[in-house]
Order: sequence, then C-alpha cells, then structure tokens
Amino acid sequence: MGKRLGIYVFDGAEVIDFTAPFGVFAVAQRLDPELDVFLVGDTAGTVEATAGLKVTSRYGLDDHPDMDAFLIPGGIGTRREMHNRRLLDFVRALPDRTLRVSVCTGSWIYGNAGILDGLKATSRKNGDPSEKLVPIDRLAKIAPKCSIDRHRVVDQGKVITAGGISSGLETGLYLLLRFGHDEAFVNSVARIMEYERQWELMKADRLVVG
Repeated sequence: MGKRLGIYVFDGAEVIDFTAPFGVFAVAQRLDPELDVFLVGDTAGTVEATAGLKVTSRYGLDDHPDMDAFLIPGGIGTRREMHNRRLLDFVRALPDRTLRVSVCTGSWIYGNAGILDGLKATSRKNGDPSEKLVPIDRLAKIAPKCSIDRHRVVDQGKVITAGGISSGLETGLYLLLRFGHDEAFVNSVARIMEYERQWELMKADRLVVG
C-alpha cells in the first residue's frame, strides 16, 4: 500500500515510545514490503535518547518528508520539545492527509501546538516517583481546551494519541489498520511478534471518535 510512517526523535526521547512502533512496522514489512518507517529529527543526524541510546534520523524537519503519519514519542525531552518553535510550526503545517500521532507525553507537543483543542486525547497515566503531577494531568494543564480521556489509544480521526510508555506497540499495530490493512494482516503481525494475546486485550481499551 506504500504507506509511510515518520517518527520524530530528539534528545531525551523515551526509547520504547519510538522503537516499539518502529519495530511493529519492521515486522509488518515482511508481509508488505511497501510499508516504510523512518526517523525524523529537528535536523538530520544523531540524537541521544534515554539511557544514552544514540539513533540517527533519516530526515530533518526542513526536508518535509512525505508521510502518511507523523508520530511523536514521549520522554524527558518533551519538556523541551513542546517549546520547539520549529516543531510546533511543522506539526501545524502538516497536510490534512497526514495523521498526527503521539505516544505517552508526545501528546504535550500537540497540546501546546493547539492541535488537541476541542478533541479527546490521552497521555501517560502513571508517573515516575519524582513527578508531582502525572503526565495525563499535566496534559490537562497544557491543553485546557482538550477533553482528557483515559483509554490506551484515542483516535479522533486526524489525531491519534496513546497513553503509557509501552502503548507504542498498540499504536503501531493500530496504525496498520488505519493504513488500510485488514484485521487478519494485523493479527498476523501481532502473532509473529508473539503479542497476539495482549493485542486482543488492548482492542477493548481503544476509543474511536467519528
């Protein structure tokens, strides 16, 4: 189907948030080689995610890569990235056909850009011991015009948010559905990953609006 997923990476990005959906697409490519997944940075080059993992992006924001979905992960670095003017302008200017997707605190960036105004959205529900305000409650302060929802994946049509560090797996699988693949295809990907039981459980923890 030729669908392309771009995943934004930055210093302090949570590793599982972006590697989980990337890994789902890496497996799905075995069944559909036309799928493409790649990393996008503020500029093309290397960033350091959590725990010192260094990754290299294929594109920078100025390259404006053609994408069917643009996914922003969470991580400690979102506290800086949600004030990154270049990124905020980039997500606001994405074509209507490009899905705006977030995992965990990546929703803060869309919230600060005003993209979640009038929509339902979610974020991480369990915080670190050092956090006085859990991420989903902080999203409510960042985006007061957003209706906070506690489902694991919330699909508002053009915007998809997911809560929790591990929710990137469900997000990747769900994006395959949004890209036009049928349930049998997605179930096959989950089965190859030995994730079929959890995928079946998580189907009920999804809100699709519209």
